[in-house]
Amino acid sequence: MIAGAQSVTIGLLGTSLATNIWSGYGLFATVWDKLILESQYPSLYRALPPAWAWLPGLAADFPSAFYEENGYWAARVRLKEGILWSDGTPFTADDVVFTYRALLTEVGGRRLASLLGGQWTLFCPESLASVEEVDAYAVKFLFSRVPSLREWAFGVLSCPIVQRDYWEPKCQAALQTEDPVGFLFGLSSAGEPVLGGYQAVVWEPGSPVVLARNPFYYASGESIAFYERGGVLVEKPSLGYFFAAYGGAEGGKVCELVEGPHFAEFIYQDFPSAAAALSALEGGEIAAILCPPELRKRSLENLQNTRDIEIITNPGLDFFYLTFNLRRKPMDEKALRAALNVLIDREGLCREFPGELWPLYGPVPELNVFWSAKDLSFPKEMSAAARIEYAVELLKGAGFLWDAEPKAVDSGTGQEKVVGVLPDGEEVPAPFGFRLPNGELCPELRLLTVAGDHNPLMAALAAFLEACCKELAIPVTVNLLNIQSFFERIWGEDGFDFDLYLFSWPMGDPGFPEYLYFFWHSSQDVPGGFNTPGYHNPLYDQEAEAFFWSHSPKEAREHALLLQRILGEDLPYLFLAMPLVKEAFRAGQLVLPYKTVLGGLGYAWPATTIRMALGE
Repeated sequence: MIAGAQSVTIGLLGTSLATNIWSGYGLFATVWDKLILESQYPSLYRALPPAWAWLPGLAADFPSAFYEENGYWAARVRLKEGILWSDGTPFTADDVVFTYRALLTEVGGRRLASLLGGQWTLFCPESLASVEEVDAYAVKFLFSRVPSLREWAFGVLSCPIVQRDYWEPKCQAALQTEDPVGFLFGLSSAGEPVLGGYQAVVWEPGSPVVLARNPFYYASGESIAFYERGGVLVEKPSLGYFFAAYGGAEGGKVCELVEGPHFAEFIYQDFPSAAAALSALEGGEIAAILCPPELRKRSLENLQNTRDIEIITNPGLDFFYLTFNLRRKPMDEKALRAALNVLIDREGLCREFPGELWPLYGPVPELNVFWSAKDLSFPKEMSAAARIEYAVELLKGAGFLWDAEPKAVDSGTGQEKVVGVLPDGEEVPAPFGFRLPNGELCPELRLLTVAGDHNPLMAALAAFLEACCKELAIPVTVNLLNIQSFFERIWGEDGFDFDLYLFSWPMGDPGFPEYLYFFWHSSQDVPGGFNTPGYHNPLYDQEAEAFFWSHSPKEAREHALLLQRILGEDLPYLFLAMPLVKEAFRAGQLVLPYKTVLGGLGYAWPATTIRMALGE
């Protein structure tokens, strides 16, 4: 191993089980395998953090539109020319075609991709019929039907590419065995040529994984600049390469990446516990820890007092939300949902739980620059009194009334309190008598969530929301359930036995927020379906289908922006916050290209763009 500034060691809180690319993306792959693989095996296209823009990798440009050919749906991809494998041999369409044909190979009536499992089934969906070479730097993909965007841009085109000369004899040998998958999973990757910035030189279970710089890395010296409106500029002056996408340099620059690799050697070392990793970081043995489940308060204080260590926080990929059963009154009244949306101060909510939450205002976080709608109208900067006044105005406009109307007044302590105002103008200690537009008193509403022993933060958030509702005299009571009872009430066979509920859910891949289709399309309004509120909007369905079946991320993005605006108007969910992920690194050793990224550094680790801090 190389000592000094040319080498960097990164701590992992888990063990990589893979020893090569086939197991690394296979059925038993782990998140730690993903970190090791990404800097070795590029794909034709990738969604690139921190903005999550979908960009060409090994491809020279975006793919062609689909066209019909002999009963199939076809599209072409042009490859960059002049790319070399780490052994100095040329990369051509032959390698691309081999990779996909290997996955398409039938083994006992099933495709090899299906037998490998894991992400290979995404890279080679059933709709993919074949991949053909057009010329040395162009390939053609043929599908039995028009693929969805998940199958195409975020499936087939995100497949890592392997070298034909190295892997073809090994794959042929595997097919001669009774267990081709076991044979492939058991192979060593020693000496395997790769296209990425780093190449594994030690990759064995129980040992630190050592990656060496690839001197032939095709993207070395390339700069990628992201802009506020979702545009991207890619430049490599040494080759005269310039690529602009999604509007280019519109708005301020969010971030710029400069491809290295900037270290001669990159080492991943796993630790049995967070305490062991923190101790190694504090002692200078490692430069960063990725994906810690938590940094306990004492550990955090110790690290903050350690020279050169920086703690960063980012929103994770889960989000807390409040949803309404639109099949019941008064939850079907948009004014009620809009009033609560105004009343809930997300920034205040995060101050209530310091270091725990990141505010969320819509279905796609603002940090997801490529997919997030920036023009959603939302009352962020409002005083508590203004929120109460606005919420009351919305409710009264829809016919809701009170026996004693809510009003925020100065309590004399520098803080505002909410009182009730009777019809004759007399103030009483609290509002009461919330009435529906038909004049009837609002019935007791049950807010379901899971008990504190499952998720203490969820129970605390529910109490916060209950207090918000009481400010408007809306009779909401929290019911804490065990997780099984909660699922039965929301997703059971009978289904939808709730007024409101609070829960959290993972967003999945930030590069493609396909939940915009599943969570609110009317087809999912069935017991066990994702559309738990029973939301129906024909325009939303139309746009969600267009989004899901778009032929390109650029096209899908336009539909995604409209979907967010529709949800912001109809409010079947109120998006509240995302839990924070804390990570630590040695700022005296590393210069990160970004510190703020959805999912945290452990999810969006920029291995080839990290630089050394020494001597700067």
